[in-house]
Amino acid sequence: MSQSAQVNALVSKLLINFGLFESLDPAQHRRVLKDRVLQTLADARSARTNQFEVVARLEGLEEKFRIFNNNELADALHVCLDELYARSNQWTPEILSLLLNLSDNPLEETKVNDLEKFKPPPHASALTWEDIIAEDPLDNHDGLWDNVDFAQDGSDEDSDSVVRVSSPSTTPEAEDEPDGPSNSPNDLVVVPDTDGLDEIVKAQFWSRAVIGADDLDGTEDVNRHSSIFLTEFQVIRETGFMLLGLPTSIYEQKPKGVLTLPSRYQLEHLPWETASRLLEEFALIGHELAGVREWKQKKEQSLLLQTFQDCVVRRLAVTESELAQIQARFLRPDGSTVSLLLFLEEIRDHTRSLRQLAPILEELGQAKQPQASFKILELLYDRVCMGFGIGDMISFQFVAEIFFTCLRTYLKPLRQWMEQGKLSPRYQDIFIQEVEAHVPLDSTWAERHELSLDEFGRLHAPRFLHLAAKRIFNTGKSVSFLKLLDHSWREDQAKAQNPIPMTLESVCGLGNASPLDSFSERFDKAMDEWIASSYNPCSALLRKRLKIQCGLYQILDALEHIYLFRNGHLNSMLAGAIFARIDQGGGDWSDSFLLTDLFRRYFAAVDCINTDCVTVRNVGSSHAANNKNGSVEILKTLKATYTLPWPIANIITKDSMSTYQRVLVFLLQIQRVKQMLERRFPGSLILALMKDTENSRAAVLRQQMLCFVNTIFAYLTNVVLSAASTEMRKQMANADDLDGMIAIHQAYIARLSEQCLISKDRTSVLQAITSVLDLVILFTDACVPNNAPPASGHSKKSMAAKRARSHRQPQEADLSSSDEDGSDVELERGPEHVALGAGTSVVRLRKMHATFNQLRGFILVGLRGTSKDGDNTGIDILANMLLMSDNKSGSEVVT
Repeated sequence: MSQSAQVNALVSKLLINFGLFESLDPAQHRRVLKDRVLQTLADARSARTNQFEVVARLEGLEEKFRIFNNNELADALHVCLDELYARSNQWTPEILSLLLNLSDNPLEETKVNDLEKFKPPPHASALTWEDIIAEDPLDNHDGLWDNVDFAQDGSDEDSDSVVRVSSPSTTPEAEDEPDGPSNSPNDLVVVPDTDGLDEIVKAQFWSRAVIGADDLDGTEDVNRHSSIFLTEFQVIRETGFMLLGLPTSIYEQKPKGVLTLPSRYQLEHLPWETASRLLEEFALIGHELAGVREWKQKKEQSLLLQTFQDCVVRRLAVTESELAQIQARFLRPDGSTVSLLLFLEEIRDHTRSLRQLAPILEELGQAKQPQASFKILELLYDRVCMGFGIGDMISFQFVAEIFFTCLRTYLKPLRQWMEQGKLSPRYQDIFIQEVEAHVPLDSTWAERHELSLDEFGRLHAPRFLHLAAKRIFNTGKSVSFLKLLDHSWREDQAKAQNPIPMTLESVCGLGNASPLDSFSERFDKAMDEWIASSYNPCSALLRKRLKIQCGLYQILDALEHIYLFRNGHLNSMLAGAIFARIDQGGGDWSDSFLLTDLFRRYFAAVDCINTDCVTVRNVGSSHAANNKNGSVEILKTLKATYTLPWPIANIITKDSMSTYQRVLVFLLQIQRVKQMLERRFPGSLILALMKDTENSRAAVLRQQMLCFVNTIFAYLTNVVLSAASTEMRKQMANADDLDGMIAIHQAYIARLSEQCLISKDRTSVLQAITSVLDLVILFTDACVPNNAPPASGHSKKSMAAKRARSHRQPQEADLSSSDEDGSDVELERGPEHVALGAGTSVVRLRKMHATFNQLRGFILVGLRGTSKDGDNTGIDILANMLLMSDNKSGSEVVT
């Protein structure tokens, strides 16, 4: 065969083995696919494997084994290679190269003992005649090979050598008689026992049809379709067999285990209606037992269902033993009267407990995976609660024992999780799963493990554990967290001391339980104590480590100092230093190194702050920052960061840190205009403005703006930040676990976001307040004298132009001169603002005053509207504070 024909045949086999031909029906498509494969092989230009490189790699691998002190593996490799080279062919380098490329860490994964599996089994030597003769020599010592003459043995004289078969009546004494036994053929006939045969025929009632019980002579036609009358003795015997799962003639089994009664059978002394109802009740009991017996044959994969199946098998065996004893007692010929009703009553009593499992198994068969694994616990729990509630202690005891046996199997991996903080792959029925083994440390608590939910968002756990599932989950997470926090952690440190066993005696025998308590209440109390035996020590230890070892409260103090202006004097000086850099102009003020050094120098005296963890940077471009020098928006480009230890970062998340940042920016914006109104209007300037009739309006507007700004600042620092922080500290001290700490801090952050007006639903109010702050900057730039530093941070060129104009017109160094150089400034913050164009100082002040009153009114309306939505006490307080400040500042309507 040519090479092309061989390749063609190999390609065909390859495509058939991969099943590619089966998906292509037309022969034309198969031929196209085959041609493409052949063309691909023809176009391939792969060089032969370098056999010297393969040998070098193998020698290097052997040398590596010896370097790592694995001489046994190196010797085995050497022996195998020598044996292979003795039988090598042209494809040996390719095969070795393939094996080398497929190998994965052969130093650690290869076991020398595995080579024993590849040794061929020893072949048994073939049996030869020499072996046979050696074992049994052919020496003819017993005459085996002698010739025999059979003709001389045909006489009648040796008739005594014929083997005789004695009749049943022949006795050993008769055989010893000198005359010998008779050889008559009649002596070989066995006489049947007619009495016993009659008894057997009478017992086979299903093979005959009779009119009465006494008509047993066989004269009736056995194939005649007439009723078969049965005695109670016969019914009890057949019913007992049916209850034991054996086939009977009275009861016919249909699909799905349904038992039916043929109408041809009747009791002798009962009408058909009465007898049928009686037999139907037996059939119903048998059907329920058959369902239990059928379910035990299933092969379950879940450990929980296997435990339940074992319990059912054990109790079914006990019940079947009791049924066999009852049947034997009723069928024993002791002369007592046989009663079918009494038999039914005893069968009911002895099967009542087991028959309770029939509806449970039926409902369990309809459950979908994976809910079926713990569905059995829910069904047993409901049955136990019902039995305890109605006082049926026999059924309660029976089902409760099965329930607690299955519950111990279910709680075993949960106890391992609570004590060791790890999950076993053997147990797939619990409601905890590991999302990812390797996650960032600062999100370990939230992202490493999670609760399993079904497609409807419900917890993948029995209903009676839904309330306790969170505590079980947090206990294991606490142990896992402690193991990461302390590498010297031992698993026995979280082991419960004297844990309460979840048994029937411990649940129903609680000393503090009231006699009127239901089973569910007793079970919940026992479950709480069982969880608390591990939950309380682990949670207490974790809280202690976070507060003392990780410095939780110290870090909370540091965040309040840096972001929430806890030390008003220190934060005011720091803000003044930042504003001074902004007023100097240029882009040097936003240098990250200078800002970081500025923060660290001011906070160095605060004990709770680690200045090495403080970094400040400018997140905006320098061009954008210069364009916003006349607005408080410039402060949004400043971002302060305080690096947190990873355990604390699980409590104070990144979202919380962004809220801290927004509060800091808002406070800096208010502090910015507050310092401008206080420092750039000395007392002499205010008096001069008040004496001048035209400029007195500026003093009034300045007072109203200052009251507005002080009110906002006092509300944030005294009403919101201080009160919220104090309440958060109290709640944090009483938190149960790490989840409680996280929830408390998130609620604290949500409260800050809501009451500090930086949340999304407060955007309109915050924009209006920011517009007022920008208006204050515009007003200050318009009113400040030329010799005072402007707040808007103009460029050096504009400052030089101002100085030139002041030299040319020294007599106009008043408010009108500020009007001229600020006439081209416009307030463009939103649709509610008024554009301030060129004009006299009085006209500009009137526009500013009108804009201020308009914005203030909009803010009050917005605060009143939001305070009506839910519990917004802080917002309502701010609205009242602004109204009171308006009354004190003497606000007026500007016309």
